[in-house]
Amino acid sequence: MRERGGGGGVSRRGFLAAALSGTAAVVLASCTGPEPKPSPTPTPTPTPTTPAPTATPGGVPLPTAMRRSRWAADPFARGAFGFRAVDTTPELREALAEPVGDRLWFAGEACSPDAPGTLHGALRSGVDAAASLMAVSEPGERVAVIGAGLAGLAAARELDRGGFEVIVVEARTRIGGRIETVGDDAFGRPVELGPLFVGDNAALARLLDEASVTTVPFTARTETRSLDGRTVAVPATGPDAVAAAHAWAAEQPDDVSLAAALMGAGELPPKDGDTDGVDAGEWLSHTVRTGVEPFTGAGSTVVSANTDFAALAETPRRLITGRLSDVADLLAEGLDIAVGSAVTRLAATDRRVSLRLDSGESVSADRAVVAVPLGVLQSDAFAFDPPLPAGHRRALDELRTGAVDLVWLRFDEAFWRPEQPGSGETTGDASASAPDLYTVVGVGTQVSAWIDLGAANGYPKPDPAEVDGGEATSLFGGGPPVLVGIIAAAQARLLDDLDDQAFQSAVLDDLAPFATAPPAAATG
Repeated sequence: MRERGGGGGVSRRGFLAAALSGTAAVVLASCTGPEPKPSPTPTPTPTPTTPAPTATPGGVPLPTAMRRSRWAADPFARGAFGFRAVDTTPELREALAEPVGDRLWFAGEACSPDAPGTLHGALRSGVDAAASLMAVSEPGERVAVIGAGLAGLAAARELDRGGFEVIVVEARTRIGGRIETVGDDAFGRPVELGPLFVGDNAALARLLDEASVTTVPFTARTETRSLDGRTVAVPATGPDAVAAAHAWAAEQPDDVSLAAALMGAGELPPKDGDTDGVDAGEWLSHTVRTGVEPFTGAGSTVVSANTDFAALAETPRRLITGRLSDVADLLAEGLDIAVGSAVTRLAATDRRVSLRLDSGESVSADRAVVAVPLGVLQSDAFAFDPPLPAGHRRALDELRTGAVDLVWLRFDEAFWRPEQPGSGETTGDASASAPDLYTVVGVGTQVSAWIDLGAANGYPKPDPAEVDGGEATSLFGGGPPVLVGIIAAAQARLLDDLDDQAFQSAVLDDLAPFATAPPAAATG
């Protein structure tokens, strides 16, 4: 059964606790309902009697700009990226990538046995599909590439270089697939709604360099707050429990979910005790929300406990500071690309392939590379004639796509940042300890983590001589007050159904601990 989400009235503060107790399916089933409708735009009045609000009831200032992704709700994506679900194996991905009758090839991150869910996995799969096709065909043949994401464009570029006549058919009105860079002056830099980080991969690094896409190393310096606004130290409670569950799962004859392994290892329910006034159950929830869901896009009842969560969290990453879409533009140079043309049916014989488009038109070719997201292949929007072989059907039946979204918020002031040194004060090495990643511990939060791009070198730092008469305040992250929130798993699917106003209200609730003054210490 594929992981699904819906809109409706489940309590935010009750969801993750239910997920950890193994009842997420029941909770999700109870919150399906009609899709929320956008609120009507109020009729403006010439002389308003009350000023417009500038902050939420929780004290969080209203942002001056917002951008969000909605990958699970996107009909041309139906999810963000693949992950290791229970009973999925690299062999399933290899089966999906197998050519069909020397006429059809498949490419995409879902086809990568070694690096699913990554840009370099998608890139490698596209190059490999092109090489496999060229090994059984002749230059001059016509090849249709379905999908202008990274894998499809990489395949098309290789085929074009090899002397094939290539046509790329893309459902969207833009290229790039799940790479989406938006220009917005409010943020002072390109807004990435797809991948914000890249892994350490030589082939991808060469392509980024060729496309002049800049990146910087990202080593998270994290601050965690409790729901009442206290800064708290994160104990080993959650990571130790997940590590114990991972070790327990490795000894079992069958693959199990993380939730089942936590229970089997004796970690669920969490052990008694609290740290900094936060009980063990909330710390375990915090680890799942910040250390499992953002890297898999899935909850504890779906993701395999055999996933190496520690390795996922410790993988070196680089923050994208240029325009990632420039990679797609580079790969697309000189290619014949038909955008706004969704393929609904692909028919293959032992001699030709035929693509039926949603416009009713048809495109014929000698061979085809199918490079559309896994979620689209699994939907009824894409049909094969004849049906795919059993190995491909099994792969499509069992592989899963996670849900991860980003929300970009621009504020007038960076209310969440530590106080900057005043005039004449010594900053020392304060920049090395200034946080650039913020999390909240407490049941019911929607956002896994908040990235302060100004503190994380997401922006060029200003010259100290140009800031406040020469004060070195840029050491504290001189970029604009911009936060990027990461929303994952069931929370992403639930919020995807909300209109912008309701969505903004929900995510701003999670920033309340950073706008709340910590309670005063008791005095004797």
